[in-house]
Amino acid sequence: MSEERKVPGRQARRRRSALGALSGVLAGYASLAVAELVSAAVRPESSPVVAVGGAAIDRTPAPVKDWAIRTFGTQDKLVLQLGILLVLVLIALALGVFAAHHRRVGAAGVSLFGVVGAFAATERPDSTGFVDALPSLVGAVAGAGLLYVLAGAVRGAPERSAVAGQEPVNAEAGTEPVNAEAGAEPVNAEAGPARTPAPRTAVHLPVTAATARGTARPEGGRNPAERQQTDDGQQTDRAEQADEPERTERTERTERTERTDENAQAQEDTRPDGEQLPNQRPNQGLNKRPNQPLNQPPNQRLSRRLNRWPGGSPRRRFLTLAAGSAVAATAAGALGRSLNGSRGAGAIASRARIVLPAPVSHAPPVPRAARLAVKGISPFLTPGKDLYRVDTALVVPKIDAGQWRLRIHGKGVTRPVTLSFDDLLRRDLIERHITLTCVSNEVGGPYTGNIRWLGVRLADLLAECGVRPPSKGGPADQLVARSVDGMTLGSPVEDVMDGRDALLAIGMNGEPLTFDHGFPVRMVVPGLYGYVSACKWLQELELTTFEDFDPYWVRRDWARRAPIKTASRIDTPKPLAQLEPGPVTIAGVAWAQRRGIERVEVRIDDGPWQDARLAAEDTRDTWRQWSLSWQAVPGNHSLTVRATDGTGQVQTSRRAKTVPDGASGHHSVVITVD
Repeated sequence: MSEERKVPGRQARRRRSALGALSGVLAGYASLAVAELVSAAVRPESSPVVAVGGAAIDRTPAPVKDWAIRTFGTQDKLVLQLGILLVLVLIALALGVFAAHHRRVGAAGVSLFGVVGAFAATERPDSTGFVDALPSLVGAVAGAGLLYVLAGAVRGAPERSAVAGQEPVNAEAGTEPVNAEAGAEPVNAEAGPARTPAPRTAVHLPVTAATARGTARPEGGRNPAERQQTDDGQQTDRAEQADEPERTERTERTERTERTDENAQAQEDTRPDGEQLPNQRPNQGLNKRPNQPLNQPPNQRLSRRLNRWPGGSPRRRFLTLAAGSAVAATAAGALGRSLNGSRGAGAIASRARIVLPAPVSHAPPVPRAARLAVKGISPFLTPGKDLYRVDTALVVPKIDAGQWRLRIHGKGVTRPVTLSFDDLLRRDLIERHITLTCVSNEVGGPYTGNIRWLGVRLADLLAECGVRPPSKGGPADQLVARSVDGMTLGSPVEDVMDGRDALLAIGMNGEPLTFDHGFPVRMVVPGLYGYVSACKWLQELELTTFEDFDPYWVRRDWARRAPIKTASRIDTPKPLAQLEPGPVTIAGVAWAQRRGIERVEVRIDDGPWQDARLAAEDTRDTWRQWSLSWQAVPGNHSLTVRATDGTGQVQTSRRAKTVPDGASGHHSVVITVD
């Protein structure tokens, strides 16, 4: 086969692959959009991206999660979702290219991903059952059907040949271009060189102006510029309408010639006993349409007929389907997001109606000396909008306070109870300043904050249910808190009931909890890292033992018990800051909940430790600000801080990662003075 004939075939395959890839992306987009719409009728958490993302979070090793939090901060969930979408796009591209050649298999691939999404949705801890699988399954059916249709349009669209004088390549039949010169046989790319045709009987026709014009023009005497589109999808031209009598006569003579050629060929390809030769095709010569190869396979002729649409070419058919599906998918996705957003309207309204009662025990007034007037230092009270958020929820639960319930039960609970939000509001509320710290906080990290919390004392509530701590003979040593999204955290019962201000919090900084931070109710236990105490969106408390049950993070290699370690941080100057020589204030915060901070020291380069000035202590459950004045001299310098807690224990210099029970080590920053 000549190189001239190979090029158009490769171009046709490339065009088909490109259109197939586009079809795959459109099918994937439509699948997700339809799933989003269906999830509005189920619940937002059943959306396939959310379900698969949640499954990915659950199965990610703890060090990888810790790296993600450290690298992306509170944007880790957005990065995860974008990563999932990127993977889906790549898979959709591959399935689309595959479907352009094997569309049933490509459509089946889309369906398979729907099954994966359905499985992920039903396996989530907060799954409501098979109904959570519906968005993924319905979306997959829609995507698979669309890919099948688009791939059919791609396969049925003939490509124009890149070589002048050749017939278009039919993508469905998979054949090479056919030379339009008289007497040339089609060449099949798979079958190899075609059989040499038998000599045809020559018929001498008188040359007229019409026949001369017909031989000079391609495709049976028609000039492409004269062709026009008709209602049945076939092309005619104005020249044929003008020369109708001559064309009819010419067609009749051509048909007579073809019949003569067919008889001669049949005689040559038939053995004396009447049996056909192996290369003889039974239907050869039955095509009566002029300007079409006589030995064109039946499936190719059928494909050309099936892919003609009234008023448009197959390529236009594909573009129409693609544009229509994109518009429809966008509308479905937008409607689904709108409906999902409106599902939280009741929760938003319920939060707006809440009027927090005055506490029976106010937080002690913050000493004026507890706040240092140093630019760049963390404020004593952290604004709610600046409090860190670290959790596994890809969709923030929005719970109507009027429908919220809390169940308390388990070992040693002699009086199980179910409480409403109004029940909590009617109880005695206390207000306390408590510094919250995440176990994923690196040395010098941002995942800590000091908040004024309002809530019900947890120890009193447990005591009313008959619960006793292990030190007083209680059978349960672990309090498991369950969230509406299926998260489980385990706190030592002894710590919760030892007199510290463990709370079922309903307010922060004088307002109801925000949705990001656990509205309507969350737990706060001073002195414990958040992963063993600070359950958000709380709905259940179960008394059990550490031996009988491993909570979510414990199953992922984190420690069962996790008291907060003594830590300190330099807030100013920032790392790699460039300062001028002269007086510089070094400042920051230190914390050791339940023990308090007694001393903070700073070291410049390899010099001696210098005592920093401590701000007044509010309570031992809050952080303390500190500062040190330093006369900066030119050069590069390293600043290091360490703290000593209320028991006299000096913060360790030994570096430890966050897993399994929190980071440790001294925080240092490098600056330049010039």
